Amino acid sequence: MLKLAIGGILCFISTYLGITGKRYYDKRYRYLSDFNDFLLALIDGISYSKDRLSEISKKYLASTKGLFGKNLNEFLYLIESSQEEDKIAKCFDCKYLKRADKEYFKEFFLTLGKLDYDTQISRLNLSKAEIEKMLSKAEKDCKSTGNLFSKLGLLLGIAIMIILA
Repeated sequence: MLKLAIGGILCFISTYLGITGKRYYDKRYRYLSDFNDFLLALIDGISYSKDRLSEISKKYLASTKGLFGKNLNEFLYLIESSQEEDKIAKCFDCKYLKRADKEYFKEFFLTLGKLDYDTQISRLNLSKAEIEKMLSKAEKDCKSTGNLFSKLGLLLGIAIMIILA
């Protein structure tokens, strides 16, 4: 009976770890998707409405909730209070992003608003193409690796139950 209880606990733990691995990929995809939505709003706001960054960001924040929204809100606060670049760069230091993603966000937000209109629009369009590649890779990772983690965790848990039973 003790072996069965231990097996059940280990099965639960391995299944939980598998689901946690899947959740990592889901949240990374969601974060990049939110950034893509913000980027599209930014391109539209700058190109057509000629709005300022803070106005566009506040409109976006009014319609979104999530980790990217919280990080963007922190970024806006630091820009308005004119903080150091190190603090601004750490705004988007999310645990669900890869190192290359963090560097991309750091560079993107540190140069945002510091270029002339034409250069800014061309940089935003380049960023749009780049984020679409990142987003499609994240979606692929979410579907393949994320699902693999959850299924592998469950199968490992069942295997442990069988071995201990």
